[in-house]
This record gives sequence, C-alpha cells and structure tokens, in this order.
Amino acid sequence: MLLPPIFMRFAGSAMSRFQLQTASVLWLSLGLALGAAPALQAAEPVHISLIAINDFHGNIQPPAGSLLMPDAANASGARVSAGGAAYLSSLVRDLKSRNPGRTLVVGAGDLVGATPLASGLFHDEPTIEVLNQIGLDVSSVGNHEFDKGRTELLRLQKGGCYPRPADGSSGVVGVDTCMNAGAFAGATFQYLAANVLDTASGNTLFPATALREVGGAKIGFIGLTLRSTPSVVTPAGVVGLQFLSEVATVNRLAPQLKAQGAAAVVVLIHQGGQTSARTVQDKTCPDFSGPILALADQFDRAVDVVVSGHTHQEYVCVRPDGKLVTQTGFYGRLVTLIDLQVDASARKVLAKDANNFVVLNGAPVKDANGNFLPLPKGVTALQPDPAVETIVRRYGDLTAPLSEMEVGRLVVPLERRANAAGESTLGAVIADAFLAGTSDTSYGAQPAQIAFTNPGGLRSDLPNLAVTFGQLFNVLPFNNSLVTMDLTGAQLLRLLEQQWERPQPAGGRILPVSNGFSYTWDASQPEGAPPGKGQRVVPGSMRLNGEPIAMDKSYRVTVNSFMASGGDALSVFKQGRNVQEGENDLVVAKLYFRLKGILQAPQMGRIQRLN
Repeated sequence: MLLPPIFMRFAGSAMSRFQLQTASVLWLSLGLALGAAPALQAAEPVHISLIAINDFHGNIQPPAGSLLMPDAANASGARVSAGGAAYLSSLVRDLKSRNPGRTLVVGAGDLVGATPLASGLFHDEPTIEVLNQIGLDVSSVGNHEFDKGRTELLRLQKGGCYPRPADGSSGVVGVDTCMNAGAFAGATFQYLAANVLDTASGNTLFPATALREVGGAKIGFIGLTLRSTPSVVTPAGVVGLQFLSEVATVNRLAPQLKAQGAAAVVVLIHQGGQTSARTVQDKTCPDFSGPILALADQFDRAVDVVVSGHTHQEYVCVRPDGKLVTQTGFYGRLVTLIDLQVDASARKVLAKDANNFVVLNGAPVKDANGNFLPLPKGVTALQPDPAVETIVRRYGDLTAPLSEMEVGRLVVPLERRANAAGESTLGAVIADAFLAGTSDTSYGAQPAQIAFTNPGGLRSDLPNLAVTFGQLFNVLPFNNSLVTMDLTGAQLLRLLEQQWERPQPAGGRILPVSNGFSYTWDASQPEGAPPGKGQRVVPGSMRLNGEPIAMDKSYRVTVNSFMASGGDALSVFKQGRNVQEGENDLVVAKLYFRLKGILQAPQMGRIQRLN
C-alpha cells in the first residue's frame, strides 16, 4: 500500500525509521476503517517503550571521565560529564513520562561487581537500593554478578544481611550491611538467567524468561549471560553451575514466549560488540563487529530486539533480518530508549526504533589545557532525582573519610591503556606493588621474584597526581588476596603463551609484569591457537634481572587470588607448588604508594614486541 503525499513528504525529511513505519501502520489502519480494504477494522497499534541500561557496575556516584556528544556549534563535538544514579533516575523518569504506563526499564547485566567504594564497601546493597528506586523491572545477569559467588548473588535478589566474618567483626566502617533499620530487602526487579543451570537441581539459577503485559500487549524477555563466564570469573564463584549455549537457549525459549502470547520478544544478553562510531549517539554503526553479531544473527526470527552489554560500547544497530541490537556503554552514562509499535491481537511488532540518551549531570569538563568546556549548543543538564540523591549522598558521606584519604602522589598519571607491546603504566605499577608486598624480609623464607596482574582486574585509571584511597579502591575493587607460588621456567613459558591461546579474546590478554622480568613476543605468529600450541614468545627471550630464565628452575611468582585459581583461562597457575596466601591486594597497593611517597613513572620495555 502506498503512503499518501503528506507521509511521503515526511519520509523525505528527518523522519526516523520508527516514525515512518508508524505512519504506514496508521495509514493502513485508516484505510481499513474507511473501507478501502477489508471491512474489518484493525486494532490500534500499542506504543511500548523500553529503557535499557547495562554494565552499571555500582556507579551510584557520577563516574570520572567524559563522553563525546554531537554539537551543532562544533563539528568536533563536545565533551560532557555524564552519569550518577540521581541523574540517571531523573532521565528515566522523564522518558517514562513520554509514554506513561507503557514503559519498562530493563538491564543487560553487570549491574554490580567491580564497584566503587560508595557501593562496594556495603556489598552493593546501595546499588540495589537505587535500582529499585529508579524502577528497574527485569535484568539479565552478567559475569560480574558472579564475582562473589552464587550465594551472594541470590542474597542481592532475595534480601538478607551480608554474613559476618568468623571473628564477629562488623566491617571496615562500622556496620557495612543492612543499613536500613537493620534489614536489606533485596531487589524488587527480577534477575533472569536462562543459560545458567544449577547442575544439582537441573533448574536455572534464576527464571529463564519473564512475560510482562503492557498496554494490553505481552512482551517476552529472555535473560542470559555469555557462555564463557566461567573463564572470566573466579572459578569458585561458579562451582556447580553450567553455562549453556546462548543461541540454543534463545531459540528454544523464543517460540515458547510467542506461544504464551508475546507480541514482542526481547533478549537481554550480557555479550556485545563494538563500532568505530566517534560520538555516543551515532546510529550509523560503522565497522560493527564482535561476538554479538553471530549470536543475534542466529537467534530465532521471533526475536525482535537484542539488548546487549559486556563490551562497554554505545550503539543502536539493525541486523539484515531486522533485529534491533543496542548497548548503552557503561557506568550509567547513557540509557537506550527503545520504541515499539505492537499489534497486540496479531502478536507482532509493526515498527521499532531506538536512541541513546546521555545522562548529562552538568559537572564541568576541562580540556587538555585546563580550560572549562561548554555544553553542546541547546543542551541542558539534568536535575538530580531528590529521592535517589538522598540515598547516594548517605553512602557517599559514610565512605568519604576513607575515600578522600590521600595515600600517595604521582609524577605522571597512570593509565590502563596498553601500548603496542601490551604494557600499561598502571599495570606496571600494580605489578611492582604486588612484588614489593611479597618479597621483603617479613614475607618469609621464600620471597617472590616475579609478579603478574591481570588487565581486567584494573578497573579505573589514576588520572590525578594526588591519589586517594577511594581512587585506588576503584582500581582494585575485587577484594582479592595475593598468592605466591613456585613455577618452573617451562611453566612460565606456558603461562605467557596462554595469553593468546583459546579462549582468550581477539588481541590476547597480555598480563602486566613486575620490573626485572622481561620477554619478547612475535606478532607475526598466529594468535588463538589451541591450548598448548601457541608459539608467540620468542625462544630464549624470558629474563629475570638480565639472566635467562632456565626451563628446569623454579621461581617464586605472585598473582592475585583470581588468577591463582585459574581465572581468565590461566590454568598454569593452578599447577603452582608451595603456595602461600598473603595480604589483600588493595592493602598491599596502598602500602606501596605510601612508602613511595611520590611515585615515579614506571620503567617500561618489560615486554617487547616483534613485527
């Protein structure tokens, strides 16, 4: 059916895909009503909205950093400060008001875990509080939901106080759990875990799906996390759990939801991709790539929308079969508004569109010269939601004395960004701190000689020359202990090869190393080799303090407890002998910074790359 001229004129303007499809639907309905087609009048389409978030990671306070937004007055765009739960709540409330009574708030995992001090010190109960207040309805689990194991994840869902230590102590700052009249009610939203199976019971850890009725139409949700979760979390956290195929799980459940009357099927999945888009609101999806493409393209055609996460990217993309795939970055700096036009009686989606909105908090942003940057033309900052702001301020005030305590100073900022060889300044300093904390005379008869850390365990940069405890906590929020063990030179070589072997991500997972240990790797050799088949480390290049590493000699090596248990698919560490558990990694790092006073830039070149 052709659109009339008035709609064709709109179609030639800035009309969105959603508006154009909606116009077609309304014109068809009008034609049916006037008798231009069959006499039966079509039901009016139902407009349903979803507001999506992912990878919040407990950032209830505004996170550091900035976003690049389009700016009508500046072709290069404008840098803005974004995020903070009070501002996020304000934006969600505004977006809900555009489609009252027909809007749901959904998540795609990693809402907790790797969390800053204001929530992390209270076992992420503050994050659950603010998400409840914001009105989150349903969310998938992410890999970081398993950081502290299934028991703690179930507690966050169902409520109850965090278990006390065996010595009866109450925590770092007075009472650190059940801060509301001695109780914690848990999440009012529902976690979904369609592909996480409890092997003992045969049931999923959380419900696999959820069916919600909105405006007379049913919307079906499938929530799942990446199948490779066991390789990126502490193995102890997923004992007794099986992670099933994402595609097989979705394709089994999507037809079931349709049979139950779902007019739309939405997958909430903690897996994602990336684009080369320059600004956060770019919808052109340049160079879209990553694991989510193969997954989404294999999902049953009954799936209408895929809300993704994990890769900390921002995109709104449409796949060749029409599936809408979205992601909102990380730390609550953005939300995605997904608009659906649904035929409730025919149980199908007629039109769909999505846009990313910035949680603009109005904090000043400076350029490289220290000058304050203006907001984009015509853009105003959000006002914080008073109810959520009260919650955030309370926990912020409780942690402020500890958070604002200065622990050291830097000569230059330290960053997680790696150079071509895989080294980062922050990674080098943390590895040096781990070595220093396990190699002095107080550590026993077998001090450490080499230390490694994992890049995924470093969650924030240190951009300021004055380093506070709160900033250092944000770098190392996992509460890992340090573990020292014996590894032979041959095992060290295997360990280094595991950095690029399957199932490591594209580009490998290169471990920061302590000063004194060095090696060279060859980028011309293939990555992604089967376990035990990698050949990227140049033979004879491993050295300790200038001396070649002997294959049959033992060396004392320190790592964090996550790595020691085989996390990040680094199974060699599970072969270590004479294992000695040490202090908490954050405590060791804090002491290192304090003893140094003013920390110089780390010596680089520990890892060399050929080709």
